[in-house]
Amino acid sequence: MTHGVTSEIRQVPEAWIDYNGHMNLAYYVMAFDEALDVMLDEELGIGPSFVKACNAGPFALQNHVHYLGELLAGDEFLCRFLLLDSDAKRLHIAGSMIKLKDQTTVCVMEQVLMNVDHGTRRSAPYPADIQTRIAALAAEHKPIARPAEIGRPIGLMRR
Repeated sequence: MTHGVTSEIRQVPEAWIDYNGHMNLAYYVMAFDEALDVMLDEELGIGPSFVKACNAGPFALQNHVHYLGELLAGDEFLCRFLLLDSDAKRLHIAGSMIKLKDQTTVCVMEQVLMNVDHGTRRSAPYPADIQTRIAALAAEHKPIARPAEIGRPIGLMRR
């Protein structure tokens, strides 16, 4: 595996286009979120199915988005995810949004998630079997190159 977990191909609907003529920033985050839910469910067993079965699930603690290019109405794209790090309760994930037309990365998202028990609204460790799945995916993703944007601070860069 050289890219991590890849989402289904999507197409930018006209409704996502803003007054600048490109996909509005909110829809990049929404597209990542929807694709990540599928990845969490299918790869790790902690997406919507886990929430229904266990009354717990991943909450976003931090989200950092780098807008590197544009998507226009009708452009096809997909998301690729890497599990960068984890512990018993948390995941550190990177997502790259790829424009299919030219295979360019148009957006990179970095996110930290934490498992939260919905009854107590407090953090809780994932069950042992889930922790095993998380560790296996993290090991599989370890040799894959990380997007250069991961860990970069936000602010005005001065020379």
